[in-house]
Amino acid sequence: MGEPWAPWVPTTKGDRRCRALADLHYTRQTPGHPQWTRPGYSAVLHAGPDTGGALWVWWRPKWEDGRPGTARKDGLRVVECTHFRRTPGADLPRASALIRAAVAALALPEVRAALHLGAAGPIAGLLTGVGSRATARGRSRRSEPGACYLHAGWERYNKRGGRADVWLWHPWPELAPPSRR
Repeated sequence: MGEPWAPWVPTTKGDRRCRALADLHYTRQTPGHPQWTRPGYSAVLHAGPDTGGALWVWWRPKWEDGRPGTARKDGLRVVECTHFRRTPGADLPRASALIRAAVAALALPEVRAALHLGAAGPIAGLLTGVGSRATARGRSRRSEPGACYLHAGWERYNKRGGRADVWLWHPWPELAPPSRR
């Protein structure tokens, strides 16, 4: 049996494959610009072939810094999924399985280091936002915005603001360290 975070592979925000996938994401403001993640700490995951595949970005602000502008405006101490893109037709697991695997990837040393989790203190949970209009073309008419997250065990979250109109929450996971084979 594979690792729980498979098929995700940690990479960096300098990975050109990931930037190309981010350029196709509906939240992307300046396609092609090399700075495509938010200020703060980001852990970038890639899955699939070099010609497409999937992208996931975990992000958290530097709230332990204490300076103005280094915490979330809403005051939440959460790690947020800011990008999730699965290339249509890619030979990858369903979106809900990729979401569960991205949560499991938070146990990987590279991901923990990229997010500076050792210095983060208590974290309330995981959060993501979905723009229902922007994602309407990519889902069936019967599927509600964020359905793949709901299938992965996330819950609706009552929050307003940002480009998203649907917010989803997952409690902070109990992270088992990776097995050493």
